Amino acid sequence: MKHLLISRRAATLASLGLALLAGCATIEPVPAGPDPHQTAILSLMDECLAQQAQTASRLESQNVQLTAQQAQLDAISARIAEAAQRPPQAARPAAPPPVCVAPPHEPGKLVVGQLEKVWLPEIGIELSARVDTGAETSSLDARNIELFERNGSRWVRFEITDPKNGESLALERKLKRTVLIVQSNVAEPERRPVVRLSLTIGHINQTAEFTLSDRSHLDYQLLVGRNVLQDVMIVDVSKKNAAPYVVDKAEKKSAKSERSSQ
Repeated sequence: MKHLLISRRAATLASLGLALLAGCATIEPVPAGPDPHQTAILSLMDECLAQQAQTASRLESQNVQLTAQQAQLDAISARIAEAAQRPPQAARPAAPPPVCVAPPHEPGKLVVGQLEKVWLPEIGIELSARVDTGAETSSLDARNIELFERNGSRWVRFEITDPKNGESLALERKLKRTVLIVQSNVAEPERRPVVRLSLTIGHINQTAEFTLSDRSHLDYQLLVGRNVLQDVMIVDVSKKNAAPYVVDKAEKKSAKSERSSQ
């Protein structure tokens, strides 16, 4: 009887074992491989780490620049503090203005200024003249200049203005020559007639050549050049009317009478 019960139990256990084995055989195996969700998370983490590394690099570069700028500011502040501690320097005295020294006066020569009163005895008028050592020939303000011939010689007819009364004086003089004047502000050169006239400056009386031209745009009717100054006069540009002429009344009256009879 016991043997029969044991046999039945053994058969039952065997049946259960076979059933379990059959159930295990029906379970499908889980495929091996990476999880896509985990892969995406890992990729995002890698990107964040890379961005953090770039940010850290930029911050380090900016820190280096700020350190250099702070060093420059510290150096400037140190120089300013050092300059503030220095004692103030005395102001340098201004250089004295250049002194115009007149040339030494040579014995026997008349000293004239840059402006002088000139007496023209042949015409009987006084004119204000500018003395110009840069001009070779003296010049007289003349209007209505006209060249003509008389007895086979060339003459020139012109007018000058008496500055005292504005009277226009007609004159005729023998033409000595003509000169070609080139001016920087005029495109074409100008041909000017030249005449000889006597003049008085200070105690010196002489006859000199004068070019005739319209000087209405200038301040002075007469220009005294080197042909009058040479060998007899010295110019002191710091002076004006340094050599007044002396003409007695009789001579002036005679000159006016001669002018009226012409």
